[in-house]
Parts: sequence; C-alpha cells; structure tokens
Amino acid sequence: MSEWRGGTIGDAPFDIIDGDRGKNYPSQAEFADEGYCLFLNAKNVSKSGFVFDEVQFITAEKDEILRKGKLKRHDIILTTRGTVGNVAYYSDKVKFANVRINSGMVIIRPKSDEMFPLFCYYVFTHLQSGLDSFVSGTAQPQLPIRDMAKMSIKFPPLETQSAIAEVLSSLDDKIDLLTRQNVTLEALAQTYFRQWFVERASEEWEIGKAEDYFDIGIGKTPPRKEPHWFSDDSNDVVWVSIADMGKSGLFIGDSSEYLTNEAVERFNVRRIPKGAILLSFKLTVGRLAIALCELTTNEAIAHFKYKNDYEKEYLYCYLKAFDYYSLGSTSSIATAVNSQIIKAMPFVMPDTAMLKKYHELAAPLFSKIEQNAKQIQTLQKLRDTLLPKLVSGEVRVNH
Repeated sequence: MSEWRGGTIGDAPFDIIDGDRGKNYPSQAEFADEGYCLFLNAKNVSKSGFVFDEVQFITAEKDEILRKGKLKRHDIILTTRGTVGNVAYYSDKVKFANVRINSGMVIIRPKSDEMFPLFCYYVFTHLQSGLDSFVSGTAQPQLPIRDMAKMSIKFPPLETQSAIAEVLSSLDDKIDLLTRQNVTLEALAQTYFRQWFVERASEEWEIGKAEDYFDIGIGKTPPRKEPHWFSDDSNDVVWVSIADMGKSGLFIGDSSEYLTNEAVERFNVRRIPKGAILLSFKLTVGRLAIALCELTTNEAIAHFKYKNDYEKEYLYCYLKAFDYYSLGSTSSIATAVNSQIIKAMPFVMPDTAMLKKYHELAAPLFSKIEQNAKQIQTLQKLRDTLLPKLVSGEVRVNH
C-alpha cells in the first residue's frame, strides 16, 4: 500500500467542473424532444449510470452561448442537487455525441497522466453513501462542492488503477450483455403478444375487470418516523420500491431497502409470492416486474396473483401494453390512478386454449430471462462486494 497516494478530493488529480447558471441557462421554452445537444437532467443520472428514457435537447445556437459544462468522453457526472450522489460515466458507448450538464450536477474530469478515468468513476461510485454527510437543505438537498472537496480519497499508481477498473468493468460488461439480451427476449414475447392478442383479437373473448380474474393486493410502508422497522441487511425481507423496479428489468429479487420480519408482521405487510406480477400505479405509473422470490412492496405498487401458470406471460404482456392514461380522470395520470381503479381496470381474457398456446411459446423466453436475471443479481452482488475492497486497497490485483 506504500505506493498508494492519499489526500482529499480537493487535492486529487481531477478537475471539478460546474454547469452554466444565470442568464444564459436554458429556459423551459428552449428545450425540445430532439435537437443538437442533449441537456442532462436529474432523471438522466441514476445511482448505477445513465438513464435515457426521457431526454431534452437544446439547439446548436444555444449550445454555443453556454460556456461551461460540456462533456468530454470519459468524464464522470455527479449529481449535486435534489437527488444527490448519483454517478454516471460518459464512455464511448453512450450514443449522444453532444452533451451538457444542468446546474444540478458537476463534471469530474480526471487528469489522464495521474488518474485512470474508469477507476475514478468506481471511486465515486464507492463514495456515494459517504456523500450524505455533506448534504445540506431539506426541501432541495444540496451537495456543496467546497464541503465535498474535504472528503478523503486515496488512489494507487495508474497501472494498478487500470487493473482494478478492468476487474470491475468486466463484471459490468457481463451485466450489460445479459441485460440487453433480456430486452431482446422480452421484445420478442411482446411481438408475439401483439400478433396473437391485438392484431387477431376475437370478439368472443371475455371482457371484465382485472379483479375478476386475479387476486390483486397493495403493498404497505411502516411508519417512517420509526426507523427501526427498516433495514439495509439483505438477509431481511425484500421491500420493493418504484425506483427498484426501474432498475430491475423484467424480474426483481432484491431492493435498496429492507423490512425486518417484525415490521412485516406488526403492520400486516403482504408477503408476495414468487412469480406474482408487480405494477406501479402512483407517481410513476405502469412499471412492471415479476417477483423472483417472496418479497414485499410499498403502497405505490400493486401485485397480481394468477390462478394458473399458463396465464402468467399473457398477464405480464397485457399489463405492459395497457394504456394507463385511459384510466385517468384528470390531466395528471400520476395522481388520477388509485388502487380501486387498478382493480377495476378493463381486462380482456382469451379462451384457455389460446392462453396455453401462448404460454408454450412465451414461457421458454421468460425462463431464459429469469436465468439471466438471477445471474445479473449474482454478478451485481459480487461487484458491489469487490468495489469497496478494490478501490480502498484492501484487496490487491495482479497486473
């Protein structure tokens, strides 16, 4: 460890670059769904990297006016306002060539002769939890850079940095490969669903309410003012949030927060069996996942339990394709939908022969996705175990 250098973030070999503020900052009217330069917002940076489900662009002219916050490949992005501490790495794999940060994040730009960029990314991923102690404000949490700069950091020679990054990135690459494979398999199942049950729909199929065919329940949250009911121990009860569903893919078997067994029993939180289908219906409406194990959820998530295994794939694809905006009675779908509306949502139930036929086709696809999901979960746990040990020097790597 003698070759490792120590100090503070403020003294480390990288620049911290803030985004533009003031009169040149884009107004809401200047954003568009497409354009020259991608303008990052809080939704685009998660705890595990970039998310580009919703994007905003600005014109080349506006981009020219702005002076700060333009990304270069291999920059690290850190959120500093609102949701604090999320980290993403602007690698060559990111498809957007012109990108700027908003004023709620900063760029960490390593000095290439002293800091390997991907190692720097993993360091800040490791530091995420420790940043909480520097956050100020309640309504709008802020991470003052001058305070963060006092945080301790240490790093080895470049060759060791590169070797550590290679170990961790190999795990991330495998996770990414399996995730993309699952997206392809799910898309294939959805294509068959549309062909069989949308394009060739029969008027003879029964139409009723979702609760007529499935046992639908809602999750629960113990009192937040009593923190002893909550846990960060993965041996406790998995307690899924909408944010967890956003990161999980088709199957979900873990969560960022857990409940004690005492909390589940005391507050009668429903235990959801493996295979049940979860649906978010508050704030973010329409996220789906299948339970990979017995788990619980908060009250923003409904779960559907089917009577026959051959209904599973059809139910999932039906909920995936459903237009949830058709359920809203106001302009805001996030506040319009409640548990009673979900239970009463219209549901088309084909005949048993069609359901079994689709099950025979789709079940192998879902089975392969489930195998991949379990492997992804194993790889993530391995990476998360190795990460703090490698970037702190507790575990050495050969190079």
